[in-house]
Amino acid sequence: MNVSPVLKVKDLTTRFHTSYGTITAVDGVSFTVGRGETLGLVGESGSGKSVTAMSILRLVSNPGRIESGSVELNGTELLSLDEEGMRRRRGTEAGLVFQNPMTALNPVFTVGWQMREALKAHGRGQAGAQVIHKALSDVGMPDPERQAASFPHQMSGGMRQRVVIALAMLNEPQLLIADEPTTALDVTIQAQVLDLMKKLTHDHGTALLLITHNMGVIAKMCDRVAVMYAGEIVEEAPVGQLFADSRHPYTWGLLRSIPRADHPRGQLPTLPGSPPDMSALPTGCRFRDRCALAQERCKTHPSLLAVAPGHLTRCWVTQDGVTLGASERPSVENARKLEQHAHGR
Repeated sequence: MNVSPVLKVKDLTTRFHTSYGTITAVDGVSFTVGRGETLGLVGESGSGKSVTAMSILRLVSNPGRIESGSVELNGTELLSLDEEGMRRRRGTEAGLVFQNPMTALNPVFTVGWQMREALKAHGRGQAGAQVIHKALSDVGMPDPERQAASFPHQMSGGMRQRVVIALAMLNEPQLLIADEPTTALDVTIQAQVLDLMKKLTHDHGTALLLITHNMGVIAKMCDRVAVMYAGEIVEEAPVGQLFADSRHPYTWGLLRSIPRADHPRGQLPTLPGSPPDMSALPTGCRFRDRCALAQERCKTHPSLLAVAPGHLTRCWVTQDGVTLGASERPSVENARKLEQHAHGR
């Protein structure tokens, strides 16, 4: 997909210095997101996805610290800005949709008051109620005037998530970061929220960084995918290519765990073992203790290298041309159908 980059992340490293040791939560992560493009950041819990998002917006706090790297948003280096310069860009150039809308919204203020404060914070306090009502209408809220006067606890989970999306899009950012935006919602509302985000980013040409652990959501929403494991990106590819020809054993394991209608019922394949201790990372490939393809050379840390145009992997074995079992992977079309079936469509 040939699009101009809105976000460029290069060699981003974030560590937490604790009494238990130093935890490298994000280790040399690099990627770009283009205008109107959706990049999926996928991986199991603890892989570093959310800390990556927080690092991009410089929301990591003590004991966490961004230690190196570069984050460019519309050509501006965010890591060199002072706090006031960064504050001006949060909400205007970059918006964030949090996992849990109930904790993202203040329970003692109305939705309208909170949206008005977001406008005031960026010099748009004179915009008035019409802008707030339009933002709520754009995310499919019925009777926006009444909803603006409501408190978060008076709304359903799906309505609160729509409010959080409206807040993130209120000042028309060029980048939207959505961190597990459907985690707390039932499957029907999940589908509505995903469709809404897809429409908003398409209509506004917004770049979307979508953080999830759901490969069905990746298949439905994303143009490209970056797979994270133990703080690193281990594979990156266009979504169709990732499903058709994954080149990292960890990605392969994630794809094999998706239920398939053409396979007999039974226990789904699982990855053996557990992710490594992030305060004592192993040398070499961080996945090797769980990998059936591990070899002696895997004790040396592999680089993230191209194996096809736009397709990168961090695996010695597949960089040599070894392919993984295509018959055991779902196609991207099957993954999309599975997602639609889960949502009753």
